[in-house]
Amino acid sequence: MQDTDEYARCAVIAVVESHVEKLKFLRSLIGQRVVEQKSTRSADGAQSHRFVLFIVDDNASVEEYTAELENDDFTVGAYTVALHTSNINQWPSVLYNDIVVVPANMLLDSLMDGNVKLSQAHLIVISDAQRIILMNISHPILRIMTDFYARILDGPRVFATVTSAPERWASLDLTRLEIAFRAQSFFLATKAANSWYGPLEVVVEYDKYIPQESDSELNSKVRDVDPGSLLLRTKHFRTARRVLHELGLLAVDLYWRHVLDELCGSTTAEDVDAVRQKLSQLRGCLPNRTLVASRSSSACNVSPKLARLLEILSAYEEQGPGFRGIVFSRDRGVARILAELLSSPHAGLPFIRPLAFYLGESHEANHELELCRAFEEGRHNLLVLTRCNEDVEIPQASAIISYDLFEDHLTYAYFHARSKGRHSHLIHMVERGNNEQRRMLNHVETVDADLRGWIAGFAQGENNAIPPKTLYTSLDPRFNDEDEGEHREYILDPVTSARLHKPDAEAAFYRFVATFEQQAVWNQGTSSITLEEIDSGNVNGRYRCTVTPPKSTGIPDVVGPFCATKIQAKREALYRACQECIRLGYMDYRHFPQLPWCSDDPHSPAGGSLQEVQTANTSTGTHGYPRKSPDFWANSPKYPVSTLYPTVVVPDSLAGESHAPVVILTRAPLPQIPNFLLFFAGARATAHFYKGVPFQISPVQLQALRGYTNRVVRSLTNKPFDCRAESLLCFFAPLAPSWQPLSGAPGFLGPQLRVGEHIPWDSVQLTADYFAVPLWSNLTSLDDSARDAVVQDRNVEFTMRHFLVKVRHDLTPLSKVDDSPREAEYPNFLEYCKARRKDFEGLEDEKQPMIEVSAVPGVLNNLHPMSAPQTPPAKAPLKYLIPELTYKFTIPASTFRTLWLIPSIMTRIDSYLLVKELDAKLFHLSIHEQQLLVALSTRAAWTESNYERLEFLGDAFLKVIASNFLYVTMPNAGEGALHNARQSIIGNKILHDCAMRVGICPYIQHKRFVPKLWQPPHTPGAPSTGAQSQQQDQSHTAGKGGDDVDEDVEMADAESSEGNGAKGKQKRSKKQRQMDGQNTLWMGDKIVADVVEAILAAAFLSGGHEVALRAAKRLQIPLPNVAQWTDFARIAAEHPTAQHAHPSVVDLRLDTVEAVQTIVGAIFSRPALLAQALTHGSAFGGTEGASYERLEFIGDAVLDFLVARHIFERHPHLSPGGLTLLKGAMVSNRALAAFCVHAGLHRHLVLASDQLANAIAKYVEALEARRSREYELATRENRLPGQYWLDLPMEPPKCLSDVVESVIGALYVCDSFFEVGVGRFFDAVFKPFMDAHVRLQTLSANPKVTLLELLQAEGCQQHAVIKIPQDRQNAPVHMEVHIHGQVVASATDLSAAIATRKVSLAALDALTNDPELLARICDCGSGESKKQHQQQPSVKSDEVMQDEEAEAAEVEEAMEAIEEGEL
Repeated sequence: MQDTDEYARCAVIAVVESHVEKLKFLRSLIGQRVVEQKSTRSADGAQSHRFVLFIVDDNASVEEYTAELENDDFTVGAYTVALHTSNINQWPSVLYNDIVVVPANMLLDSLMDGNVKLSQAHLIVISDAQRIILMNISHPILRIMTDFYARILDGPRVFATVTSAPERWASLDLTRLEIAFRAQSFFLATKAANSWYGPLEVVVEYDKYIPQESDSELNSKVRDVDPGSLLLRTKHFRTARRVLHELGLLAVDLYWRHVLDELCGSTTAEDVDAVRQKLSQLRGCLPNRTLVASRSSSACNVSPKLARLLEILSAYEEQGPGFRGIVFSRDRGVARILAELLSSPHAGLPFIRPLAFYLGESHEANHELELCRAFEEGRHNLLVLTRCNEDVEIPQASAIISYDLFEDHLTYAYFHARSKGRHSHLIHMVERGNNEQRRMLNHVETVDADLRGWIAGFAQGENNAIPPKTLYTSLDPRFNDEDEGEHREYILDPVTSARLHKPDAEAAFYRFVATFEQQAVWNQGTSSITLEEIDSGNVNGRYRCTVTPPKSTGIPDVVGPFCATKIQAKREALYRACQECIRLGYMDYRHFPQLPWCSDDPHSPAGGSLQEVQTANTSTGTHGYPRKSPDFWANSPKYPVSTLYPTVVVPDSLAGESHAPVVILTRAPLPQIPNFLLFFAGARATAHFYKGVPFQISPVQLQALRGYTNRVVRSLTNKPFDCRAESLLCFFAPLAPSWQPLSGAPGFLGPQLRVGEHIPWDSVQLTADYFAVPLWSNLTSLDDSARDAVVQDRNVEFTMRHFLVKVRHDLTPLSKVDDSPREAEYPNFLEYCKARRKDFEGLEDEKQPMIEVSAVPGVLNNLHPMSAPQTPPAKAPLKYLIPELTYKFTIPASTFRTLWLIPSIMTRIDSYLLVKELDAKLFHLSIHEQQLLVALSTRAAWTESNYERLEFLGDAFLKVIASNFLYVTMPNAGEGALHNARQSIIGNKILHDCAMRVGICPYIQHKRFVPKLWQPPHTPGAPSTGAQSQQQDQSHTAGKGGDDVDEDVEMADAESSEGNGAKGKQKRSKKQRQMDGQNTLWMGDKIVADVVEAILAAAFLSGGHEVALRAAKRLQIPLPNVAQWTDFARIAAEHPTAQHAHPSVVDLRLDTVEAVQTIVGAIFSRPALLAQALTHGSAFGGTEGASYERLEFIGDAVLDFLVARHIFERHPHLSPGGLTLLKGAMVSNRALAAFCVHAGLHRHLVLASDQLANAIAKYVEALEARRSREYELATRENRLPGQYWLDLPMEPPKCLSDVVESVIGALYVCDSFFEVGVGRFFDAVFKPFMDAHVRLQTLSANPKVTLLELLQAEGCQQHAVIKIPQDRQNAPVHMEVHIHGQVVASATDLSAAIATRKVSLAALDALTNDPELLARICDCGSGESKKQHQQQPSVKSDEVMQDEEAEAAEVEEAMEAIEEGEL
């Protein structure tokens, strides 16, 4: 189907199954080419003879292939060893043959000697190219292609064969050959007689279409007529843009003609009559153009893509009435206009009778059957379909044309099913030079043996088998916004707001089964889809489908309804199966299709955020972004409150106390939440999560849950809170001791837990009705009543509560104790109560035992390791209570301890929901959620981890991909130009703009969790704090009475009256500003840029280079036409100077090449690049030549990344400051120069400057002397050697460090921008040298300087190395390192200098060995340190401590600045 000339110029790699098949194919190909060559010579009268050059891998194969190629139609000559070793050129003796068989090594020698030229051949055949893939060294054929063939302007066509068993095709990597040969790969499979012959697949390229600005004038005119969108919607303009890009200018006219006809003919309200009249006038002014498809004509009004389609279809005219074709388009709007254009008499396709075929979900079976019958009978011989109808059983066609590429194996299987097998064509239309489309096509055509077999069976109607897990189905939905107006039943995903329609059910179910099989540890059994035809007389039809989910889900077979067609039956059954799997929590957001992410569209997942960005008055580099809340809670009200989805929370023992399980009951199915850590007072515990089976609740149970949840919130916040059940989006409930998680339960992958039957409804109702009951009772013993109890000393809801530690039978109210200062002034507890309690009437039992209690701390932020209880109040704490005067809280202590963690748990759940949402919508689940959460978390969020370590790695990775891109796209640019251009990719402003365009800023976790502002998820305005709350506040305040009464009744978070002062209604209180500030993220632009780099690192750690590069593309980092890592080499191949050395490079001696290859432990496939890497600019004496500067540029980036990755992995807990210091030391000019001398690379540096040569010699001599001295000292002092090069008084010549980077760059480019050889060199040579000398303790000759630099890099402001005064003279000097007042290291020595060195080294060891030490004791980065220093030991300080989680100072300033601007 391609042009003959174009096909003749392209190189091809054919993968065949066996040697026999290869010879059969080669005989046919060579015979055809020989005949064509002879006929061309006869027609042109040319006298020159051109032959087929048949290259074999070894000398022994020459005779074998010569004999096998012998034929009566052409002659074969062999260039043997005897001819090659002759003293004269023997090539003229074999050139007269039609085919010349020659070994690769002999051909390379002959080309280098000039005895033969590749241009003398008209076809080059490379046999057994699979041997090139297996060789790490440079193969002679690669040398032939890069050093000789690449320099021919119009070279002969290249045809290479690779012999490989079909089961290995999926893992066959032909990238190296494709780049070297500039070829495309094809797989030629020989099927058995009874197997499926797939259609002949053809790739047709078309030119890129860039619409002119005038082409969009009609869109602008239409928008101006209806600026208020009274009739026209956003979807109309989106479709118009797509029609223009896909079909051209004429198609846009047709599209708007149809839209305006529909709108002008519709019935509308009077207020839009004027708009309708204007639209009608515009409709009358539309030009009546005729289709002009000739690209050479200035009047051409179709896109190159459409013009190419017309050429393709014209080739089928010879099939006559038997032609049937199907064109698949992505968009329904494009499909309709395309069908109309193809039916135009000016299209030049009189035999084509097209029809835009579309069947909605509610279509009638008769309509489907009629359309299929019309296609079968030929009334319409070309159907234009969208993926929404790919599963419709249409009669098979002779041509399947993929007008748009679909990266989806299921769609690919349907293409096969709609074809006539080997008697038909499957044509993929690809934009010329578009590497993204090339990647998509390679992906969809790469199938393993299992998937190939499934596709073959699927194409032949075997629909029962579930596809293998290697089936890839894209997350693109099978419908577009053209279908918005049609009523469509769908399932809503609460996490991402995605919709699952019936056409998407099949792909979603396959994704679920594949995920389930990959992760499940339970025996899931076999899934299947069974379609049966039953003549049951059912009026709805006779087809019924049964879906069998994985057995371990416990879901029975899902039987669909009777339907009139197979497609309806299959869709209905799969849709119902998805409904059931989603209801039970097995299917979730990972299996839903996702709409395209488009930040500039307010209707897209990322849209609408750019217009809401604010700029701080104090700094143009600080912006306020709307804070994103999870879609999950916004979608929850759409689910009925009668069905609840349980998630059980089971924390480990925290601070030695037991925690009972608590269930979170959500209205929508909560996805699986990973376990995470919680912190308190230096202790940590893991919160475990278990999903349960959803269950129905009665109205009585609903009200009990509502009351229990309200009670929990009121007790945690000590504030009024009353929310209706319909407004609450989640509920909390305890679980009975009978509930236990399954041993080794894999969460959502195994049998789920039944939770509803383990909820103690009596306890839930009791808590809903009463906040406390008397502890002392004649019906229950005190020991039983005190077990697992929380108590309070007053019958008041909002008061201080205490954990009951134990019953003290050794104490009575008449006892006096020494460990309770509160009662120290009184003879016993009873006398204290008489004096301090108002209206005290005495006790019934003065000999009852006492109870010992400990205060319940206020709710904290438990997400950071420094989480600790507030500073204890100055007044004496309460330790003992009299049971008769005590009330028992209705929630047990073990349950309340877990509920006490709920605010922090719910906050972290929100973070995970946002991460899951972003990962699915933008990155299509390619980044590990935990890594992405860390990447999105700033230091201001005050959580366990933040993005800083990832940003360190991501910065280095971004530098690599930017350097790769510029190196191959700017082949003639110097180092300075490359550096400047790189800043336009990796600069903070660029990255910030990318984040703004993509819309990730609202997802960044920059807000610190403020416990006192926490409330459970509920609909806006739901909590009721009216008269009832005011009454509670009044009773709460009335409890104070006076100072005497307040001694043992502590109130938390009492409402302040300062908001009701006379400051004016427009002046908001601090609390109001804090509440409003929760919805705005004030961040510096650099923070946003750092987050982008951290996301790249998270992607790299999740899936390597390819996943990280794909993330960079989704973040819109400017890397045009780079879709996969091999594109760097592919683009370089288009610019030979980017991949090969400069023509004027110096020649290296063979022993130099071998010596350098020995040093690096790898082979340079292009020795000329090595020569360039070793050449200093002085070697050319002022004339033009290629030095190592360009290779140094890319080598610097590669080395920077390798070092960053190495220390990132070697020090998994080292702080970002420490990582930066280590990397800076390893890649410094001094360190690289020392390594250059150590490795011996300096001996091979090519230069022509005597002054520079002398400087190098002096440096090497001084360095070696210093190295010997350092090693002697290290041996004598029993320590490892340090950075001996730091003590040299002279600076090293820069060329020494440059040549290290340039050699790395040359090796990297030789390996097609992969780290194969570079990685070996780094691991075997560079890394051992640096690890032996560069450590935190050796970063400086003075360890104290290193320690202070490290602490400064971490932002710590309170540290010192202190000399402790001694009582006597001549005493040993004692030194200590203090960080925030804590001693982290100490040392003693007679010498102050040695003591300082020892204590600094000890502190560095402590920080290295205990990575969390600094995080536990330093809070400078969080702003807490400043607040703590400002606190004073007074009653007022308690209120200050309760506000310790308030916003950072910059946020307050920004909010006040905005408020002042509004006022």
